[in-house]
Amino acid sequence: MSTPTAADVTAAFTNNSLDIKQDAVATCVELCKEFALSAESLAEQWDVFAMNASIQVATIDNLGRFRAMLFDQTNKRAIKRETKETLKGKSMAKKEPLASVYGIHLPTVHETPKKRQASASFQSPDAKMAKGSVFSPSSFQSPPSAEYASRANAGEVVDSFNTSLKSQINVDGVRGDAVKVECIHTDTHMSMSVIPLSYRDDEISKSNVRIIMHAGAANNFMYTSMSDRAIALDQLLVDFQTRMEAQLGIDCGAVGDPSPSHVTVCGRIVCEAPEGKLNASVVQLEGARKYCGGQRVLLDLSQVPALEAFPGKPEPLPFAVTIANDTAPVRIFTAAGPFTPHNDPQYQPLSDLIAVAAKQKPDVVILLGPFIDANHAKDGVVAVDNVLVGFDDMFLFKIVAKFNTLLSALPNCHLVLIPSVRDVHHPYVYPQPPFDRTVVFEGLDSPDFHSVTRVHLLSNPSTFTINGTVFGATTTDILLELGGAEFHRTQQPNQQQRLFRLTEQLLRQHSYFPLFPSTGDTPLDLKYMEQFQLPVRPDVLLLPSVLNRFCGVVQESLCVNPGQLSKGQAGGTYAELTILPKGHHETPEAHQVAQRTLVEVKRI
Repeated sequence: MSTPTAADVTAAFTNNSLDIKQDAVATCVELCKEFALSAESLAEQWDVFAMNASIQVATIDNLGRFRAMLFDQTNKRAIKRETKETLKGKSMAKKEPLASVYGIHLPTVHETPKKRQASASFQSPDAKMAKGSVFSPSSFQSPPSAEYASRANAGEVVDSFNTSLKSQINVDGVRGDAVKVECIHTDTHMSMSVIPLSYRDDEISKSNVRIIMHAGAANNFMYTSMSDRAIALDQLLVDFQTRMEAQLGIDCGAVGDPSPSHVTVCGRIVCEAPEGKLNASVVQLEGARKYCGGQRVLLDLSQVPALEAFPGKPEPLPFAVTIANDTAPVRIFTAAGPFTPHNDPQYQPLSDLIAVAAKQKPDVVILLGPFIDANHAKDGVVAVDNVLVGFDDMFLFKIVAKFNTLLSALPNCHLVLIPSVRDVHHPYVYPQPPFDRTVVFEGLDSPDFHSVTRVHLLSNPSTFTINGTVFGATTTDILLELGGAEFHRTQQPNQQQRLFRLTEQLLRQHSYFPLFPSTGDTPLDLKYMEQFQLPVRPDVLLLPSVLNRFCGVVQESLCVNPGQLSKGQAGGTYAELTILPKGHHETPEAHQVAQRTLVEVKRI
C-alpha cells in the first residue's frame, strides 16, 4: 500500500464531512505511515474517535490523543494474537505467554483440562523455576493468630542479625551524653525546618543535636505538567549515562541507531504496552531524548538464562564521610505503622512500645508512618468512645500526646517521626513533606520538648545521621511495588534472597523509588524526583513493608524491615538496633557499621 499524501488526507476528511486544521494534515500523514493506514481508514477512525470525545475539529493536540488511542488498539491486537498462537500449541519453553506473568497456566491442545488449582505464582519457594513476579504467601508476614489483648508472646525475638555481639553490650548501661542527629538530605523545595523561629542561632549552636533542613517556598503538589515530567525523566537518564561513561571510560551509542558492530547503549526499561506487565516478549529500551530523540528498541531476552528488569530500570553510591567519636553503644528503636489494630482507636500497641522504650532507655526512637492509616479510616472521622473525632484531633490527642511519656522518662532520648502516603491527615504525595511542626508541638506538654534537640520531623523519604551513622528511610512499600512490577528469571528461587535482591535495586539505582511508572499506590510527583534520590549510600536502610520482616547486609548497607507494629486485630513487630562504637584506628571513610550492629526484630 502506497503512503497517503496530504492531498489524500484532505480529500478523505472532506468526503466524510470532517473538519481539519491545515497544519494538522502533515500529522495525519505521519499517522498513516506509523499505523499502516489508508487516508480513508484514518478518516473513518477519526470520525468515531471525535464523536465519542465530542471533538469538532482535528487539531495537532487532538490528533495526539487520537494517536494514543491507535497505539492502545494496536497493542491489544498484538496481545490477543500472541495468546491465540500460544493456545494453538506453541511450546511454553520457546515463548513465554503473557498469561504466565500473572501466574496463570494456559493448557495447550495436547493437555487434558485439570481441576482448578492454586495459581503457579503461589508455589512454594522450592519450585523449580520462579517465572512470575507475584509474591508467594511465604513472602508476606504470617497472619496474626490472636487479638492484640490476648497475645502471649510479647518480647519474642523473631529475627536477628549479629547475635554474637550481644556479649559486648551492657544492657543496663546508660549513655552519659546525648547523641547527635543531623539530616544530610537537604530538601530545598518541600522540607520545613524543625528549628522553632524563637530560637536564636547562638542557642541552637549550643545544643547537642541539630536538624539541618532548609525551608523552601510553599508548593502545590501534583500540579506537575506533562512536559515537566518528561524533562525530569529524561534528565535522570542523561545523568545516569554521564555517570556510567565516566565510571567505565566508554562512549555510549544512541538507542535505535543501527550499527554492524557491538555498541554500548544506555536507556530505561519500558513495557511495550502502556499499562502492561513486563515479560520476555514486551521489554523495550528507551533512550534519552538528548541523544536519540527518545527512540525505543525491542530487547530479545529469549536466550538470557537469568535476568531481572522492571519499568524505570552504575557505579556504587559513595559513602558519606562522617566521623563518630562514640565511647558507648547507640541504641535505636524503630517501628512502622499501623500503630493500632483496625478495631481499636486507643493505640495500645504504641503505648506498649513507649513503655518498653522507657524501660530499656534507647537513645533514639524512629517511628515510621502510617500513624492514622487510610485503611482504618472511614468518612473522614474516627469513633473514639462513641464520639466522632477528626483525623487531626486523633493525631494530636491519641498519638502525639503519648510522646510526652517517652520524652519525660528519657531526658536524652530523641524522637524521629516520618509520615506515610497512607496517613489520611497528611498530603497524599511522594516525596512527602514532614509533619507540621506547629501541630505536633501543640500536643507536647513541656516547652523543653519543643527544642530541636528532642523531636525531629523528617520528610518521606529522608537521609539523616545519628552520631555519624547514615540512616536512610522511606515509608512507601517499594519492595512490594517492585516485586509486583518486575520481570525476573532465575534457576534458583529463594524468597528471602528475593527480598534482598529487591532491596539492592534501590542502592544500584541510587533512588528510594526507582520504579516508573508506579503501580498506582504511590502518587509520584516527578517535579520533585531529585528529592527521592539517594545522596549517599546509607549505613542503615529502613524499609518497612508488609512483606516478611528481615535484616541483613546488602551492598555493605544494613537493611532492616521491622514489620508492622499492628497487623489487623493483632500485634506485630518492631526492631531494636545497637551500634557498637568503632575503633579509634578507623578512618572517616566506610566504617563497617553492619559488622558492629546488633539487630533484633521483636514482637510487641
